Amino acid sequence: MTLRTEVAEFVLPGHPDKLCDAAVDGIVQFIRERDPLGQCGLEAACVFGKFFLTGRIASFEHVLAELDVEKIIRETYASAGYGVDAAGYKWGPLPEDLEITKALCWGPFEDGERELRHLSDDQAICIGYANSIEETSHLPPAHWLANKIGREIFRLRLTKGAGQVGPDAKVIVRVETDGKRWQPKHVSISLNHHEGSDWILLRKIAEEAVEISCSGKQLPDIELNGAGMFISGGPNGDNGLSGKKLVVDAYGPTVPIGGGAWSGKDLNKVDRLGGYLARKLALETLSKCAAKEALVTLEYIPGSVAPISINIMVDSSYLLNVANDLVCFDLTNKEASTRMSEVLPELKQLALWGHHANEFTLKGL
Repeated sequence: MTLRTEVAEFVLPGHPDKLCDAAVDGIVQFIRERDPLGQCGLEAACVFGKFFLTGRIASFEHVLAELDVEKIIRETYASAGYGVDAAGYKWGPLPEDLEITKALCWGPFEDGERELRHLSDDQAICIGYANSIEETSHLPPAHWLANKIGREIFRLRLTKGAGQVGPDAKVIVRVETDGKRWQPKHVSISLNHHEGSDWILLRKIAEEAVEISCSGKQLPDIELNGAGMFISGGPNGDNGLSGKKLVVDAYGPTVPIGGGAWSGKDLNKVDRLGGYLARKLALETLSKCAAKEALVTLEYIPGSVAPISINIMVDSSYLLNVANDLVCFDLTNKEASTRMSEVLPELKQLALWGHHANEFTLKGL
């Protein structure tokens, strides 16, 4: 079989874009738990010690009264590693010092508005993908590996990197694959640190993360902090925006994306809802057709009660007039969003660690 190269990246929770994603999804999660039909359409930006939140939040008045947006944002920074670590080192911006600015359309639904939540309030093209590689959770190998290495770095920072390794980090990997087998070839890791950090320790953490993640494979070449020192990390080194890591959130650059961001949106919004449904349908198609790859495209238009078209590609060939045979769950917006609310885990964790990661595989749809 022909070998091809795949590349993919991952960023840790301390990356400014992921801080924004996790913060807005923390707010969506709060509303979701108390009002499944509650509306959230949020975007965020951060830089230095400033955090900006905009968008719409609509729900029951008692739910809105309980919602403490600032607390969720500060907790997001703290859980990502900002603040004082176990060794007493301060990694800024400190959560308690954040300057949070809000420009929100905030309040209860208008009369009759809640009853229209089953209708698409926007257009969306949603892509779902799955391959036959169980080892990578049916995800593209490079995408899966970058995610795995990122998780290990986060864990090792907590267990071995106190006082040395900062919250921000980036991973980019290159693998060769024939569509069934795969081999990592190169890994670049950028670890946030301070001027006095132990570079030998940084290297050990990077190597251990790769060794664990590539267990059973020939180890790839590793490059650490190729641009030099990475002292200004997180919002102190770069602007952050929610919805900016669309490719990281989806399947990496190997698979096309529909274009709509997920974080900050409730589960009644079709770009997020359709993204999860398309992945579920791709997995079902893969199983039923005994295929190597499945690619599903769902099309939504404003006012639709369900996707108006379903396109399914199996092993590079389109299937025609077979969608009804492959779809074994209700794709209507109302039913799908109800089931999604029941089975999806905490949205903040999806935003940080992968919307399609193995332990978050959708069940019962």
